[in-house]
Amino acid sequence: MMENICQLPYWQDLTDEEKHLVRDNAYIRHFEQGEILYGKCSFCLGMFRVLCGQVRAYILSSEGREITLFHLPVGDNCILSASCVLSQLSFESHLMAEQPTDVLVVPAEIFGRLCDSNVLVRCFSYELATKRFSTVMFVMQQILFYRMDKRIASFLIQKMQITGKTEIFITQEELAKQVNSAREVVARILKKFAAEELVNNKRGIITILQPDGLLRICEK
Repeated sequence: MMENICQLPYWQDLTDEEKHLVRDNAYIRHFEQGEILYGKCSFCLGMFRVLCGQVRAYILSSEGREITLFHLPVGDNCILSASCVLSQLSFESHLMAEQPTDVLVVPAEIFGRLCDSNVLVRCFSYELATKRFSTVMFVMQQILFYRMDKRIASFLIQKMQITGKTEIFITQEELAKQVNSAREVVARILKKFAAEELVNNKRGIITILQPDGLLRICEK
């Protein structure tokens, strides 16, 4: 537990009293795959750091359509779930565990006290919020200006680079959520990629056959 607490980005900037406050109140919480960490009807979790697993941040339209904003892998930090103590974070977002996930939580009340008493923690909060805003703007740019085949090809290449494997275990519905499109559109483009022998598409598995071909689509 203490080893994880010491990995907080602002830990070395805390006073002894503030460190004692965090040690006494921080805790580790587990979320199963598909479980909501934070959303419209959930309580204000606080600031958290991903210890294992991965979290997806998204917004939800009134019609129920999800738009993926960003992912939080191991070692990443999130303050969107502490929006109740940061009035500048006013947009409604949802956070969901994409796989079994453990997070180190600094409760909202404690994180709020740190922001009030320590200017370096407050600066960390604003810098992280700015980073997330930049990511969200990039996602909006992709939705508005990038062709769907380019978005899908880019996603597949990124997955391959992260995992080191050409087999991507993902359903068409899950892929549609990741690239912010409809499943029917994703199915049509994957069929086109398969016809061009760029990928082999089976139920729940997409195998990349020609990475260079997908890269050329990304570069168009």
